[in-house]
Amino acid sequence: MREVSTVDPTIEWAALRTAGPVPGVTAALTHGSQLSAALYTLEPGAVVPPHAHENEEFGQVIRGSLELRHAGGTVVLGAGEAFLVPGGVEHGARAGDEGCELLECYAPPRVTSSPQTTGATT
Repeated sequence: MREVSTVDPTIEWAALRTAGPVPGVTAALTHGSQLSAALYTLEPGAVVPPHAHENEEFGQVIRGSLELRHAGGTVVLGAGEAFLVPGGVEHGARAGDEGCELLECYAPPRVTSSPQTTGATT
C-alpha cells in the first residue's frame, strides 16, 4: 500500500498489485489522510466471507459481476453498478462466473490488509 502525496497524486494500480486478503483475490491499495482506495480483481467464484469494519465502504463494479450479501439481503451487481455499505454493517461477496474487477473506497482510511478488517470486495 502506498500513501498518495501532494507531490504526485497519481495512482499506478499495476505497480501496487499484491495478493488480496482471501484466496482468489488480488489487490492494489493506496490511502490518503481521510480516504483509502483499492482495486480488487476476483477470480470467477471467489468468495469474500462475511465481515464488518468501522469504515464506510463504496464499491463500483468495473467489469464482471459481484453478488453482494448484506443485512438487507443479496443483490447481483454488474459493470457500472455500485454500492455503499455503512460502517459496522456485516457484508460479504462472491464473484460471478466471469470474475470481477472492483474499485472500492473507504472512509476513514483502511491501512491494514487482514481478512477480518479488510473490506476487500465489499
